[in-house]
Amino acid sequence: MINNPVAIAFATAFLSTAAIAAEGDFTRADTNTDGALTYQEVLAIMPGMTTDQFRAADSDGNGTLSQTEFEAVTG
Repeated sequence: MINNPVAIAFATAFLSTAAIAAEGDFTRADTNTDGALTYQEVLAIMPGMTTDQFRAADSDGNGTLSQTEFEAVTG
């Protein structure tokens, strides 16, 4: 169960859009093959993602999305 109000708001807003990434998009988006997605890499497959949504998805605050963080918001 998610108890973080920011994560809940993000998930609600994001999942209500038609821009939900399909399985395998993480690998395709990771153009530099470093195992993490920058905001620019995410925008290539999810052009509607705002910086606030990206920051909310970046649960460890390192400025990139791991595959786990990406999958948490894309289902």
